[in-house]
Amino acid sequence: MIAQYTLLTTLALHHIVIGGLLLLILLVLGKVLKTSAEMRSWVLMTAFITSTIVPITLLSTTSALPIAAKPASTPASTVIDASATQPNLENVVMPLQEQALWHMPSEIIFQFSEILTVLVVVWFIGSLWRSLMVFGSFLRTRTLIKMSKPVEKKSIQALVYKTDIKIFSASQINSPMVVGLTSPRIILPENMMQQLSSEQLAPIVLHELAHIQRNDIWFSHFQEFIAVVFWWSPVIRLLNNKIHIDRELACDLRAVKQLNNNKQYAQSLIDCAKLMITQQRSVLAMGLFSQKKELNNRISTVLKSKKMKTPSMLTIIAVCLGLSVLTIKVSQAFVPKISISDTRQNAQHYSLLPSAQGEQLIAAVMQNDIATIEQMQNQGVDINTPAIGDGTALIIAVKQDNRQMVQALIDLGANVNQSSRGDGNPLITAAMTNNIALAQLLIDNGADINGIVRGDETPLINATRRGYFEMTQLLVNQGADVNLSVKTGLSDGLKIRSPLNMSSNSEITSYLIENGAIE
Repeated sequence: MIAQYTLLTTLALHHIVIGGLLLLILLVLGKVLKTSAEMRSWVLMTAFITSTIVPITLLSTTSALPIAAKPASTPASTVIDASATQPNLENVVMPLQEQALWHMPSEIIFQFSEILTVLVVVWFIGSLWRSLMVFGSFLRTRTLIKMSKPVEKKSIQALVYKTDIKIFSASQINSPMVVGLTSPRIILPENMMQQLSSEQLAPIVLHELAHIQRNDIWFSHFQEFIAVVFWWSPVIRLLNNKIHIDRELACDLRAVKQLNNNKQYAQSLIDCAKLMITQQRSVLAMGLFSQKKELNNRISTVLKSKKMKTPSMLTIIAVCLGLSVLTIKVSQAFVPKISISDTRQNAQHYSLLPSAQGEQLIAAVMQNDIATIEQMQNQGVDINTPAIGDGTALIIAVKQDNRQMVQALIDLGANVNQSSRGDGNPLITAAMTNNIALAQLLIDNGADINGIVRGDETPLINATRRGYFEMTQLLVNQGADVNLSVKTGLSDGLKIRSPLNMSSNSEITSYLIENGAIE
């Protein structure tokens, strides 16, 4: 569960950061560059889609673990803050592509796992509630379509004579709308049909027709689908609001262009607002005006419409495509990727097998029962997940000095670098017990010689602390960094621990200094 929470929170953070920066850049550019509502609506829609897709494109199957690289021959001491790092992640030498891998620290996820569980439940309930609302809206729309009546006024229907779009009226609605994905139709409120003349209704019909021509109903449904999952996201909420405003303005300008009379269109908007007021209904009840200030904004835009140039569809497609490609490329270049395998491995440090499975696995290791371990694997048990109080199966085998079981577990896919909270990792365990043979076996099978585990430091620090000279020699000869220091956590006094300052005898101290240790 820690792995899933880590992955979800990392994706959510990437979404907020990337989407927030993209929205901020577009808002700034919108102030500097005067663009049409048509262009803005599609650019914002592109940002809406991109902000949800880009984080997924950053998922990677590559891994930065382990890195068995020879440390650089520099006299400078390397200090790693163990309170801020994840086990096995920090190394002296790290290739550039591996430095770009990042995820939320599993320790933080572990500490707040209960809160995250509550948040996941809230997210699920919110998504379910929103899904039910969408489904309810779908049912009401179907009922509305069945109860709507064709408009008899030929002067109104003539506005869409070049298309297959039909105009209907219904008493159940308060604002004009477009319904139907495959066979769209325009539905007008009956009271509006009765109170307004054909001349006053013409701009409204053309506005709704513009929505159909732009395929807004399809994009609105797509937005709603995304909002079901991302209802919690402030980025999605802001983009949804901005898209709605510019989409309505874009439809206004299309309608004005077809009507060829911006003053008539502006007057029609005012007439609609007056109608709502005289019937003692809030102007906000109309889909035409989601905010009070929007009426003024739309009227002002319509009256200035003749001064505005409408971009071609080809230009809009080119800009939106360019924005998508640029966002993806920049994100790939500068935003850290999320390694699924590293996330899983680091999360396992704080994960535990269910009690029954843990006890069965421990018993199988202690009894040298490889067949049972294979059977558990076939049943879906992950032998790299620690058992309660004992660490991973491989750590247990190392503690038992069971070379046969260690090799068997490695052959079964046991991770030689998998750490366990409070139990170190296999190589650290071998260093603690001065088991030269098993330490060499683990190193030969890819154990990270400089692997750091919070609370257990490194294999070399453990060897020097306990005065194991031969183990110290082995680790240094295999590439352990004699200057790799670790800053402990707050509970340990934020101390700096290094192979040299933790050395327990003069023989090891002299040996470390001979090999370049300075601190």
